[in-house]
Amino acid sequence: MVHYPGERAENWALLRKAARERGVRLVTWAPHLLGLWCADGQQQACYAGKAARPEIVMHRTVAPFRGILVPVLTCLAADGTLVLNDPEAAFRSRDKLLTTVDLASAGVPVVPTLAFDEPEGVHLAGLGRAELVLKPGRGVRGEGIAAFASAAALSAACQRRGPRPAVAGYHAEREHYLAQPLVGGGGQDIRAYVVNNSCVALMRRVAKPGEIRANLALGATASPLALTHPAARLAAAALTACGLDFGGVDLVEDDDGALRVLEVDAWAGFAGITRATRTDVAGAILDFAAGRRAEAGPG
Repeated sequence: MVHYPGERAENWALLRKAARERGVRLVTWAPHLLGLWCADGQQQACYAGKAARPEIVMHRTVAPFRGILVPVLTCLAADGTLVLNDPEAAFRSRDKLLTTVDLASAGVPVVPTLAFDEPEGVHLAGLGRAELVLKPGRGVRGEGIAAFASAAALSAACQRRGPRPAVAGYHAEREHYLAQPLVGGGGQDIRAYVVNNSCVALMRRVAKPGEIRANLALGATASPLALTHPAARLAAAALTACGLDFGGVDLVEDDDGALRVLEVDAWAGFAGITRATRTDVAGAILDFAAGRRAEAGPG
């Protein structure tokens, strides 16, 4: 597992528990200790200065390490390691704009979206007269999301903001932003967790009063939904469109009751949905990994 165990530690605790129950050995690799040896016709992945080739690799909490993680995991995969959640697809899913593009291209219903660097570059009024939500393209856990009464209010707020920071977001590049209608007045969504093209856990999240963001970390409450709910099938289609083996999907219901996908995240936490639904999400991930390894045969 390429990750930092102390970051969102509850998810790691669930994985360790599921591993003990299955007799699976989990080993932590710190992302900053990955390395790659390259020479004429040679490539060798390294960890902490030593050549390494594990049977299976999963990754979490690695957002700042794209430059080293993608080449190392690509090398390992070419050498026979089973790498779950293609790293390029995982990083692409962290970008809300690229995710929306992939979903829309696959015919998965999405919330109408305008993406921009500065609001002067788009016609915000095209989103209609409803309240708008502004979110950073690479934000997580509801961070940086704000609501505005109108397109004019959003533009005015951006003008008052002043100079942008030189470096923002999760990469050494300028952050971009998405504006979307505030579907259903906000404050409620559906979170799904999908493993191997199948939704294994589904819950509805309701924000605390006065809050539009339905993140559990921000005080929202959760209740389980049956896996027969239409959101389960749509979430599975969304993850497939993004080329991921497992991950979280956020959906909303519009004023007509139609489901639309908001976000997909390869590194979504599953502790909250595990508590709400009493589903062993960590176990489902490990069972999938073991099944894939068995199908691949001796490596």
